Order: sequence, then C-alpha cells, then structure tokens
Amino acid sequence: MNDSPTHKQDQGNGVDPQEILRYTSGQMSDEEARRLEARSLEDPFLADALEGMEQTADTKRLEQLAYSLNQDLKRRLKKKRSKNKWIGFETPIWWPWTILILLLLITIAYLFIRKLGG
Repeated sequence: MNDSPTHKQDQGNGVDPQEILRYTSGQMSDEEARRLEARSLEDPFLADALEGMEQTADTKRLEQLAYSLNQDLKRRLKKKRSKNKWIGFETPIWWPWTILILLLLITIAYLFIRKLGG
C-alpha cells in the first residue's frame, strides 16, 4: 500500500477516491465528470459518496481522515499478519505434512531393517 492519503482502493467498480476529490474540487475535465456522473447513476454507493463530498467543504480534512484510516488499516493488517506467524513462518500448515512424511519414512525404514535382519 502506498502512503498517499487517497490510496486507490480495490472496489468492484474501480472508483478511485482521488477521482471523487478531483470531481468535487472541479479539477476534472467535462468529459471525465460526465463519465463519473453516469457511473454514479448506476452505483448508489458512488452517488452517495459524490453527494457527501459535495456537501463537505473541508476537503483537506477529508484527505487527512482518509490517510488516517489507511494508516489504521495498515497497522491492523500488520498486526494480524504477525499474529499468524509461528516460529518465523507464516502459517504452520506444513507442520502436519512434515510429521506425516517423517512417520512414513520411519515406518518404511523400520520395515526395511526388520526384513533385512529377519
């Protein structure tokens, strides 16, 4: 993830929060604005986001809020990833397979030695 306050999110419709900020601040070309408005007619979430952004005059505050939310999300994901580590490995999923293979090798070795000796 990057550290920009308006990090592009992986949403189903691919709406970039930066696009919404550009739209509300009037930095979009007419063609881009029309396309975004057309998408908002099909997507109620986008329509609500555009409406809410137009009602909010303090875009700097919104950017700071988005940045702090991204930082909090990164911190939580990092904490969750570190919780999943086990003896330096991501997950202990290999552990049962290792035990099974070792038991199988020990059993084969035992049977082989027993057959040679007896």
